[in-house]
Amino acid sequence: MGCIVLLREYIDQFSRCLYDEYKQHGIDVQCQVPLYVKTKMTSRVASIEKSSLFSPTPEKYAKAGVAQIGYGWRSMPYWPHSIQWWFASLLPQSLLDAWRLSIALNRRIKT
Repeated sequence: MGCIVLLREYIDQFSRCLYDEYKQHGIDVQCQVPLYVKTKMTSRVASIEKSSLFSPTPEKYAKAGVAQIGYGWRSMPYWPHSIQWWFASLLPQSLLDAWRLSIALNRRIKT
């Protein structure tokens, strides 16, 4: 799980650097930040069996993503994900980390 977090941070920072470097040439670079989207992978990893408000279909997410192209260097295009992210940002990082770890450990026990 730690590697995934590091990779996300790297992609976020790399996108920001590319955005800053190329905006003067009229090239936009944007990092779109999704949460869960209902896919075959998430159905196995996160036990998401069907789409819902907070785990949309890939088509719904793609439509929201395309609509956000050109709006800043970072975007969370699917609005319910933005709400989830905002609430999560109010909590201490240590609490979020403990919650994520407990979910990962419970999944490991089930498999």
